[in-house]
Amino acid sequence: MQPAALLASTLITALTAPSASAAPPVPVAVEQDNVLVSSSCRLEIGLKAIADTEGNGVVQVSGRADGERVVVDLGGATLFGAAGRADAFTGVGITVRGKNVTIRNGRISGYKVAIQAVDCDGLIVEDIDTSDNYAARLKSTAWAEDASDWLYPHRNDQDEWIWQHGAGIAVKGASGVVIRRVKSLRTQNGIILDRVNKSEIYDNECSFLSGWGIALWRSSNNTICRNNLDYCIRGYSHGVYNRGQDSAGLLMFEQCSENIVALNSATHCGDGVFGFAGREALGEDDEAESRGTPWHQGRGANRNVFVGNDLSHSAAHGLEMTFSFGNVIARNTFESNAICGVWGGYSRDTVIVANTFSKNGLAGYGSERGGVNMEHAQQSTVEGNTFSNEPVGVRFWTDEDAVLAKLPWAAANGTGARGNRIVGNRFIDCDKAAELIAAEGTLILGNTLEKTPVAFAQSNCTGTVEAGGAPARGGPSDAELDALLAKLPGSRKAIGLRAALRGRASIIVLEGGPYGWDRPVLFQKTNGQALQQFRVLGVSEVVSTSVFGSAPLFAGLEPDGQTVDVRSNQRGFVTPFVLQVLGPNKLKLQAPGLLAPGDWNTKFFALDGGDGKSAARAPAVQPLETLRARAAEEKRELNFREIDFDFRGRAPQDVVESPDAQLLKLEPSRFGITSRSTLRFPQGKFKVHVLSDDGVRLSIDGKPVIERWSIHGTEHDVYDFTVEAMKEFAFELDYFQNEGAARLKVWFEAIDPKIQGVGK
Repeated sequence: MQPAALLASTLITALTAPSASAAPPVPVAVEQDNVLVSSSCRLEIGLKAIADTEGNGVVQVSGRADGERVVVDLGGATLFGAAGRADAFTGVGITVRGKNVTIRNGRISGYKVAIQAVDCDGLIVEDIDTSDNYAARLKSTAWAEDASDWLYPHRNDQDEWIWQHGAGIAVKGASGVVIRRVKSLRTQNGIILDRVNKSEIYDNECSFLSGWGIALWRSSNNTICRNNLDYCIRGYSHGVYNRGQDSAGLLMFEQCSENIVALNSATHCGDGVFGFAGREALGEDDEAESRGTPWHQGRGANRNVFVGNDLSHSAAHGLEMTFSFGNVIARNTFESNAICGVWGGYSRDTVIVANTFSKNGLAGYGSERGGVNMEHAQQSTVEGNTFSNEPVGVRFWTDEDAVLAKLPWAAANGTGARGNRIVGNRFIDCDKAAELIAAEGTLILGNTLEKTPVAFAQSNCTGTVEAGGAPARGGPSDAELDALLAKLPGSRKAIGLRAALRGRASIIVLEGGPYGWDRPVLFQKTNGQALQQFRVLGVSEVVSTSVFGSAPLFAGLEPDGQTVDVRSNQRGFVTPFVLQVLGPNKLKLQAPGLLAPGDWNTKFFALDGGDGKSAARAPAVQPLETLRARAAEEKRELNFREIDFDFRGRAPQDVVESPDAQLLKLEPSRFGITSRSTLRFPQGKFKVHVLSDDGVRLSIDGKPVIERWSIHGTEHDVYDFTVEAMKEFAFELDYFQNEGAARLKVWFEAIDPKIQGVGK
């Protein structure tokens, strides 16, 4: 279907929400679990917590057999399940089954799922607050990602999403659903739609969530507009790592097609929009062989229209839509997404028109950097967009994807980048306007460049055509887009509501999820072992700071009035502490920390000879004995208060902050490090953490406690130990870097320390 026909077809399916009747007068008391409702009523909810002991809902609503609408009004009250840690919440607040039910006017919190509706055509949920329901406890910290925090949205046919991750609202098996004016904050997922079609989701606030704002599974022909889906994120620490861990403002998985996504704000997320054809579409599931290759032809998340959204400041991509056909991406804003604005791997017939791209990919890596990145894309058009301050405006390429190439989807739909168009775009202050790698038959036509030194770079390409002139407009016309926007339901102006927080520096992920900039918080910014920094957030003024520990410590407020430094001048002593900050009106904030400034006597040396370039190259994984022998040959020894090196493809002398380091003559690859220090620990339980890329070995008093002597990406290892009485330990660290990125960090953590003087 052509884009113009798609817009017309989708508009026909747009719904007008049925209006709910006035608040019903019939009261129903909710004083315990298993309250049954089958007719319109007003719930009278008390103040006590009511647990869902059987997992079938505290309030269970059934639609009428005659189809007459059942309106359940919460009367502005709160249905409350439990207090305490959000990762311990269980059960369901309200369940719905049957047609034409309305749930309205109240708040539901303290459950795994606030509202769960099944087989519920015509459902309306309006003016409901589902904040403060289930959210997993995150293990990633400001200084290191924990891989266990990654979400896995690829399976949901057995309701995995809600039972693993919870939701504010979960709807399954319905059409004609309307969800409007819903608020969901400080939880994991906002709205989950499973096999929901021809529905309208608009004017909602699903932000500051640790998973997904709105998530679609096998759901098509829906209108999703005027929603705030901001700060739906995990797996991010500004300037340290940007993973996102499959969090997203809008998630669209397993053949979600012909949806309209318009005028939403999905900023500061893992991905603004994360769309994927699905395991079934690709043939990665267990039934792939029985379907045969032809079944996979044209399968994907197809013919969706994304128009007028703000998809900026994400940890990964503004919009990802892969293995899919005929999607339209028009008039959206893509600013400062860490990896790229649009990622369209293996997409077909995609139209990207009249969007604004700026400063994307500045924290990216490899081929995924810049405005539009499309691996193995075919017959796709990038037209009439503005790109500014991008590493690369547009990149089409083919690479070796041996695993994907064997999938039924690839066999049915082909591989390789070919037949794509880059036409009528404007490139301003970009390093490269476009880059083509092993692409066939690309048309480059009528683009303008300003302060962009490289126009179009290409390698191993065939059939590229470059021309001038003004191309005819492809994709939907301005009139068609205007007509689409004019018919959208709702009135919320979602875009720009958080303009003061623009920029990824405002993403702060705490243990319970992203910080909402709505309350005072003392946040540990770094965990340096000689100096630790804390940010005071949500406090108008810091009145005083103090630090409590077993050794002399110093806490000082930086000139910005928001950052507190905690340091110790006593090397070789491990000191747990608590920082206390006082604000106006007797506000007291406290946060724990630990200082362990050491005397790490450290050597850097080449593995393959004096300059790292020896023809007699050592094995990639060098034996520990050989590494130590090379260390013994190195006479130069540097001293550090802590071990924290992030080489990022650079040689040690270009990273290490020491005048003596400038005498090193090492290459960025094939070097080793040995380091030794003694540290005195007080009584208690401790952890030692090691972040490494590549091989590492840490010993305590001659006993290896962490050993990952291999070539690997960044890995995080932890060793727990108990100190019965104050004692000095000897630490030995051995490390080698092979090639590529390199990382080495060692730090300590106290477990439940007893600290005198806290709270005075």
